[in-house]
This record gives sequence, structure tokens and C-alpha cells, in this order.
Amino acid sequence: MTKILKSQKQELELSLTERCRRTAADMVSAFAVQDIDRIMEHFSEKSVYCDVLGDGQRGNEYTGKTDIRAAFEAGFQILGKHTYEPLSVVAEGKTAFASWVLIMTAADGQVTRLDGIDHFEMDENARITLKKGWLKGLEKLVAA
Repeated sequence: MTKILKSQKQELELSLTERCRRTAADMVSAFAVQDIDRIMEHFSEKSVYCDVLGDGQRGNEYTGKTDIRAAFEAGFQILGKHTYEPLSVVAEGKTAFASWVLIMTAADGQVTRLDGIDHFEMDENARITLKKGWLKGLEKLVAA
């Protein structure tokens, strides 16, 4: 017989909407410190990530946790010293949106702040199946 811990039981009792909201909020927090392991825990095995970079309506697309992880790690390298400031997270059912500010600090100390938003679709376990990102001022990032 499997014993369920009190914290696990409380988590199961939360609504799907609240669990998805918490997943999206934790994604922003994990990105703020570039905690790739914590980020990847939130993805389902067959997730799709649509990057802010790339041509077409959805930007560059990455499928599966291995490719998504590689894309995030490459992005962390491109951005250099950076963090994210959460603004708001809303959810309804399996859909969540998180708005945030990307804060990059250049070697000379100059700080650039860019607004962004993520759209998440999740499964019944509040695992991400689709993540689409948008970033205002993307030309500043590409020029860097």
C-alpha cells in the first residue's frame, strides 16, 4: 500500500487551475536563477517549446525534453548575466499565462529590461505540453 504524505494529499486536492498557475509561477522563478533541472521537471515528455527567436508564426520549435533543455541552456549562454522579474500569472483550467521582465546586465554594468509573456498549455498533471514565449524589444537582444 502506498502511503500519501500530507503535503502530497494537499497538492492533489488543489484544483487543476491552481496547480497550473503554480507551475507557471514556478517556471518564472526557476528561469530567474537559470535552474534548468527545476525548469525541466515541469515539462511532459512530449512537450513543444516555441522560442521567441526564429521565423514564422511560432518561432523556432523544439520538441521533447532533450531538445527543449538544449534550447534553454543555449539561451542562458546567449543572455549572459540575467534574471527575470515576475509580474503576474493567471490560469484557467489547463491554460496559463505568465508576464515577466527580462533583466540583463552587460559587462559595463548597463541594464536592459524587456517585457515578455509565456503561454502555457498543460496536461491533467499540470505538466507543460506547450510553451510559447514572446519578448518585446527582441531586436535589442538579437543585436547584443
